[in-house]
Amino acid sequence: MNLDQCEAIFDRALASRNEAEFCHHITPLFDVYKILSFGLGRGNNTFWRARLVESDPWLRLKDLDYPPAEKSRVGRLNDAGSPCFYLAGRVETALLEVEAKEGQLIQVAAFKIDPKEMVRLILVGEYTYVHKAGYVRLTGVDPAGVVTKMLNEMRPEVAVATIYIDRFFASILSDPQARDSGYMFSRALGAALHSRISDADGIAFPSVRDPGGFNYAILPDPSDRVFQNVACVLAKIGQNRRYQLVDHTIVGCAGGLDDDDNFVWARPFQPNTIVMYHMTKEEHDRKAR
Repeated sequence: MNLDQCEAIFDRALASRNEAEFCHHITPLFDVYKILSFGLGRGNNTFWRARLVESDPWLRLKDLDYPPAEKSRVGRLNDAGSPCFYLAGRVETALLEVEAKEGQLIQVAAFKIDPKEMVRLILVGEYTYVHKAGYVRLTGVDPAGVVTKMLNEMRPEVAVATIYIDRFFASILSDPQARDSGYMFSRALGAALHSRISDADGIAFPSVRDPGGFNYAILPDPSDRVFQNVACVLAKIGQNRRYQLVDHTIVGCAGGLDDDDNFVWARPFQPNTIVMYHMTKEEHDRKAR
């Protein structure tokens, strides 16, 4: 498949009138495009989820979880009634994704993968990055050079087409205008990816609002099993800045959770401090060093 053929498929897909038509048009791309999926353990990755505080801080960890099915609306990678656990790779990315405004108070919870668990993620938008930088953004490395080796072993025209398709898929998942069409294309692409990697727990994709940032859409069951809350902060949004810079101050921080999974707020509190709890012994030792 050459680049002209790729573009013809892109154009037909973007002219689709529904999800089924979109999936039909992109099917030939998977004859070329090998989906990347990684198993991710505890490691150094921290995942962040933000929610606007309307009056008082949210009391329960459950308040920062995915919504119940009956309240779940259509999202970038989920249908109505089928929620996803949406996360970001950094605090700043999470704040940008909820479109935080000056003066607002945003509650942001941090999660790590349980030491005994692993999450399998489909990666979209990484072929291009590995080709340019030599490593996967998600992990900071290209484990055993797997992705680089895959690209190098392809015929040159196939490698270029793979990177081009990856850019197209990334643009679909991170389209800032996707809401206007009810996330029709992104939901269809998400379903197509999951149908081909049936054991995947979620999808990692470029941030919609933070260039260079990463977002994650994790299915409910694996998110319940895999993620462990390790921090929660209150961020006061300052002056709106250009170039996707979120001016904010950490004005509150949880010191842990009680037996009912309610946040226990640290008193006294030192501004701009993030307390991490549920750390492993190795993580405590690393922090001490």
